[in-house]
This record gives sequence, structure tokens and C-alpha cells, in this order.
Amino acid sequence: GGGGGGGGGVAKEFTTPGVNKAGDNAKGVMFQISAKSKVSITGLGIMGKDAKESDVLVYYQNGSYDEFDALDKRQWIEVFKGKVMLDPDELVNIELDEDIMIHAGETVSFYVLSKKGVLFTKTSDKEFGIYAQSEDFDVQVGLSTKKEFQQPDKLAKFAGSIVYQT
Repeated sequence: GGGGGGGGGVAKEFTTPGVNKAGDNAKGVMFQISAKSKVSITGLGIMGKDAKESDVLVYYQNGSYDEFDALDKRQWIEVFKGKVMLDPDELVNIELDEDIMIHAGETVSFYVLSKKGVLFTKTSDKEFGIYAQSEDFDVQVGLSTKKEFQQPDKLAKFAGSIVYQT
């Protein structure tokens, strides 16, 4: 590549393995990312149950969602709200309202919600087990919820992509 532009870092995208085999869906999927080096997350790529426009919400919080009441909406910070044309066969990127900085050794929790269903991969792995590793961070097994902030259900591997800068 040529010379760099302004102060921004290099945009990278990491897609979770087996993303095209994600066969389960839920209203919401919680998951964690643990940074190996400092990263700034700028967007997520998600897949929907159907090729339909859906209300999508993304929340985040510093630390593990195990450390606070994850079913209490007030414990989370909303970083995206909008109508998104989702697709069951293709990742659709959504840009977060703010960049989420994670320092090396720190963890951030995400909660992705879609009224029409977010795709994920169910798993028999342990919750918080690492299932995807980029050179910059690890993605950990999370939890699906049947409703928004209600009815925690199956353990879930978030199936999608993480757009970030280093």
C-alpha cells in the first residue's frame, strides 16, 4: 500500500470461523472480546435470520458481562440503533456510533439485538471459552437471549465480523 492518511489506524476486519454455518437465531447474542494488543472497534458485521429490514441494536460494556447484571438494560451503553437490511447468507456491516477502545489484557462485552433474529452458532463449549482468535484479540463464547434483555437461552458463538483499527 501507499502512504497513510490522517491520524486513523489501519482498518482491519476479522470474521469468526464457520460464519456461513451459523444455523441458530435469537433476538439477542451477548459475547466478549479480550484484547491482546490495543484495538479500537468501529463496527460489527452480522447476519439475520431472514433477508428483511430489522430494528437492530448494539450495546457494549467494559469488562465481562458476568461481572454486572447483563439483563438490566441500564448496565449497558447503546452504540447503535437503526433499521438494517439483514441477510441470512451474507454479513452486513454496521458502523458503531462510537469507537470502542480495548487495551491489551482488557475485555469488552457486546450485546447484539435484532427483532427479526440474529444468527449464531450454538455450542457445547464452556461459556467465555475462546473460539476465535485474531492476532489482536480473542472472541469468547457468549449467550443468546430469546427476548431483549430477557430469557437467556443457549450458549452462543457470535457469528459475524469485527471491524477494528490497531
